[in-house]
Amino acid sequence: MKKRNLILSAALAAIFSSSVVFAEAEVTGKLVHERAQLTSGTKDVIKSETTVRIYIDGDAEGIAEGATYHVELQGYDDSKANHSSSAAYTQRDPLREAYVDMELGDWSIRAGKQQVVWGTADGMKLLDMINPSDYGEMAQNQMEDSRIPVWMINAEKDFEDGSNVQVILSQPKENVFAGLNRHIDTSVRKNELNS
Repeated sequence: MKKRNLILSAALAAIFSSSVVFAEAEVTGKLVHERAQLTSGTKDVIKSETTVRIYIDGDAEGIAEGATYHVELQGYDDSKANHSSSAAYTQRDPLREAYVDMELGDWSIRAGKQQVVWGTADGMKLLDMINPSDYGEMAQNQMEDSRIPVWMINAEKDFEDGSNVQVILSQPKENVFAGLNRHIDTSVRKNELNS
């Protein structure tokens, strides 16, 4: 718990101390507690999870004219889980998002740790394959919570005929399944049988 508090405190101090670049900030947040208990037999608690999210938004005029920034910090505690309370590149990442939006000529640029969503459907992600997913709770979480934000540059340009182009340069990360594939080098893709 102390390590997570230090990380969040350091991140907040870094954001608020850079007042030359980030003049004013709007800070909002939410607190969510989930609890699941068996209703028959032993009535054991099988889930007791608390999440605190802090959203920081503001103007980043020091970077570019009209630029804005967004930071999402998260504190997480699950008293019934067998995993650590925070872990990078999972649903429990203390730094969920941190990006800057700006216009550069005809291009809209978003640079930083973020989510890119392609297509929507109920209960499944057909085209939404830019960000990896954390399947630690399978389909119980909302998609924006199970999607893992990664560092990327997302550039989009709209044309007069209504068409557009999107260019994404993204950090490679794998989907996360509970107990599997946490130490795979995702920058190298190879099949052991054909190497």
